[in-house]
Amino acid sequence: MIAIIFAKKSQRLRDKHSMDLCGEHLIDRVSRIILESHLLQEIILFTKDSSLSSKYCRTEDDTTDGILIDSILYCIGKYREFLAVGGDMPYIDDALINRIISNYAGNAIGYTSGGVYQPLFTIYTGKLYKPLMDYRNGGGESISRFLSNSGIETINADGDKLRSINHISDLDEARRTLCGSKI
Repeated sequence: MIAIIFAKKSQRLRDKHSMDLCGEHLIDRVSRIILESHLLQEIILFTKDSSLSSKYCRTEDDTTDGILIDSILYCIGKYREFLAVGGDMPYIDDALINRIISNYAGNAIGYTSGGVYQPLFTIYTGKLYKPLMDYRNGGGESISRFLSNSGIETINADGDKLRSINHISDLDEARRTLCGSKI
């Protein structure tokens, strides 16, 4: 199994993936946590931001024209199965990764938090390609909505572990929580 980290240029918090969190770039923290789990064969940073890279994984340019659903479709077509991870999710940990990998039995599986599907902490498989493509061709854009209607297996998770950094207040909170910084 491989991990694909999805990271695009943020419109809400510019250059967030390169911002410092606990002495490292946010994207390096996320990729390092995945690497240190020793559960995945390869980690790929899939990004539309050509200036973004991580020292813990290889980078592949996302040349899709559309939104996240198009990027995921492309990756399913190319890699068949992978763990999708958000590049702005610094709270993920070894236990969260281990739980989804150990529950994987060949079919797509994802985390929910508070009843909401987390599309960027889900294992996608080739079996989802056609239904997801049909959904997209029918005008669907929400991965969460697709997952909630797809019947894939789910694991309920602590929503705090799946939080993303979208605003400077999120980054400040992560610094306090994860680094012990007083901001």
